[in-house]
Amino acid sequence: MSVAKSARPRVGFVGRRGGIWTFIASWFVPVTMTIAYVLLALTSETDLIGWAWMSLGLAFVLVLWWMFRALTHTASMARAIAVGDAERVLEIDDAPLYRAVAHELRAEWTQALRALAEATPRSARDQVLAVTTKIAALVETGEVARARDVLDTELANPLAKLNPRMDAASHIAALLARGRVLTAERSHDDALALLQQVIDDIRTGSSTRALAHHYASRAAAGANDMAAAEQHRAKAAALAPGTWFAR
Repeated sequence: MSVAKSARPRVGFVGRRGGIWTFIASWFVPVTMTIAYVLLALTSETDLIGWAWMSLGLAFVLVLWWMFRALTHTASMARAIAVGDAERVLEIDDAPLYRAVAHELRAEWTQALRALAEATPRSARDQVLAVTTKIAALVETGEVARARDVLDTELANPLAKLNPRMDAASHIAALLARGRVLTAERSHDDALALLQQVIDDIRTGSSTRALAHHYASRAAAGANDMAAAEQHRAKAAALAPGTWFAR
């Protein structure tokens, strides 16, 4: 069951929760710096040129802070998704897209599709995340033909905008999505080849690697290689023991 937005504690400063800590993490620095610059301007004996230079300095500080917040948000979200921490995903950002991701991590496929219908991802990275989440939900609800259509028509364009080295997580997620669809289509050998790429990539997070092992287990079983299927199943359970596929 999803938690209402107003009731969810948001992550604050150094992992602490609550309104004060959230304020410190998000607005403390810009507010403090603005007050400091205003006091400096009021108490200094300067002209309009001096005020202009101080304003430029404040703008520079605020831009740097905004960039820092954007980078930490992206890195924290990528880490939470990679390790399969649904609660952490929602603590960082409970926008519809990330609610969908959290539902996917909990195997709540219908709710994931419903949240995706409300999402409007703008960046290429978020678009890839939305598409791969949708593919996962469609595969697990048995709508394999729709999953294939989404894979063929919606994934390539945003993925092409992302650098494979700088946005490795998105490209790994795309490989996993293709492996999922191929497994569902019973193209076992092709699925195993793609999923092995995900498993072998040192940049793959533990939850993502466990998922790749899970689908590799399905593909191996479909190819009647029960020994390999059992090995992949055991590795998936060891990497992510509390997940839906481990259970």
